[in-house]
Amino acid sequence: MKKVTSLLVLALTILSLNAQNIKLPAPQKDGGENILKTIAIRQSDRSFKDGDISMQDLSTILWAGFGYTRGDKRTAPTARNRQDITLYVFLEKGIYLWNAKDNVLELIKKGDYRRDTDRPNGFAGKVTNIAIVSDLEKFDVEKDHHRAFTFGAMSAAYVSENMYLAVDGLKKNLGTVVRYGERQEKDLADIIGLGKFQKLLLFQTVGYKK
Repeated sequence: MKKVTSLLVLALTILSLNAQNIKLPAPQKDGGENILKTIAIRQSDRSFKDGDISMQDLSTILWAGFGYTRGDKRTAPTARNRQDITLYVFLEKGIYLWNAKDNVLELIKKGDYRRDTDRPNGFAGKVTNIAIVSDLEKFDVEKDHHRAFTFGAMSAAYVSENMYLAVDGLKKNLGTVVRYGERQEKDLADIIGLGKFQKLLLFQTVGYKK
């Protein structure tokens, strides 16, 4: 009887978590500025209105960062094509892992942890933050840590730049800035559930400009 009860509780917990996942709308893949104009106007912003960006804009930015294009092809290159990047999204309602295949935000932790991505009283604590995480194990990290870290940093930088271009190319009042992630990594690793060799390299902060 106890075993049946435990299984029932587990099943209800899984159903509850699934119910709190967010199916994102299809990303925007046309319109906006042309790519050369977008490169010319690309910039970093640090002054945002409080609040998360829309699910439509988030979907487009995530897809631009590291979505799928043709089959298993991705929007950003990765070192040795290891596809080592995972994106975690910090919203007011919780922390989510972005399932790129299904374009779904999978709930990791309920609650507002956006402030935990920044220094106390920092500008990023009340807007959307995307953690760019590299799995260094895909680069034989135990054999050559320096090379693995370099490769992971390369992958993260490509993804970040794609998100910059998406933000500035959408012709909206969106702004973004990339921030170094290691300062908050220790506190967030357990909350997110990062593996031994997963490295939180960057935060992409996105909001609507004041």
